[in-house]
Amino acid sequence: MQYEQAYHFLISKLEHELPAYLTYHNFQHTKDMLPVAEQLCKMENVTGDVKELLLTAVLLHDAGFIRSYKDHEEQSCEIARETLPAFDYNKEEIDTICALIIATKSPLNPTTLLQKIICDADLHYLGTSHYFANANKLYNEYKHHGLASDRNDWHKRQIEFLEKHKYFTRSAINEFGSLKKKNLQLLTTKRKSLKKHESKLLGTVGDWILIVLGALTASYGLKAFLVPNGFFDGGVSGVALLLNKIFQLDLSLLIILINLPIIILSYFGTGKSFALKTIVAIILLGVFLHFIDFGDECV
Repeated sequence: MQYEQAYHFLISKLEHELPAYLTYHNFQHTKDMLPVAEQLCKMENVTGDVKELLLTAVLLHDAGFIRSYKDHEEQSCEIARETLPAFDYNKEEIDTICALIIATKSPLNPTTLLQKIICDADLHYLGTSHYFANANKLYNEYKHHGLASDRNDWHKRQIEFLEKHKYFTRSAINEFGSLKKKNLQLLTTKRKSLKKHESKLLGTVGDWILIVLGALTASYGLKAFLVPNGFFDGGVSGVALLLNKIFQLDLSLLIILINLPIIILSYFGTGKSFALKTIVAIILLGVFLHFIDFGDECV
């Protein structure tokens, strides 16, 4: 078994043949995973040829992306069977490597120590300070393949994944478990903040839609019902209707002018937001009164 020669061949193959759209499952992911696998091997007392079998599986576990995004693990095994005999790996060793590669396929269910180590090494980033950067790379990759819709959905799926995920070796639990919990808390807080922002935005949009509809409805009531029938409303509208009737002044202009003092008072009494929405509503009412013909007598 010539691990060093296989390492140089496979590293070069990954660097030059993996597709450019792989923003997460790329050459760098495998390079980052190798020292973690070595660290876990050391902590779990895995040495010698057994360790080299594991590291070979790490080198090959994402090689299948060269050929296919779907079921890439099976393609990785095919590449292992095609390339490793040239580096003096026998059939039994290649079978072990393929079993390790398949163990990284979701849902994870490793049974041997080596399978547990490779699964923990593959997802070690969940419990590191690089979690959010890697999760963003994975989101972009999934979006490229139509596997992710938007950030809110992605955050929800990531929270569910982190809640269900577990490290299998005691070493990985001790090394990455604590920070993984913190990352989950940060992600949950981030999603709540995003949902709150979206809810506020939707509420604001809803307010403006209602303002437009309210102004349109009020203008219809004035032009199509009150004015043609000589009826008078109460409050500011009633005063505007009365002045319009007596002096034949433009009703749309009267509505705006008479409401101005009330808008100024609302600015100091209830705040900028309410005053802004009020003045927009009044201006819209005036515009609708002036320009829209509802089919009845216009003023």
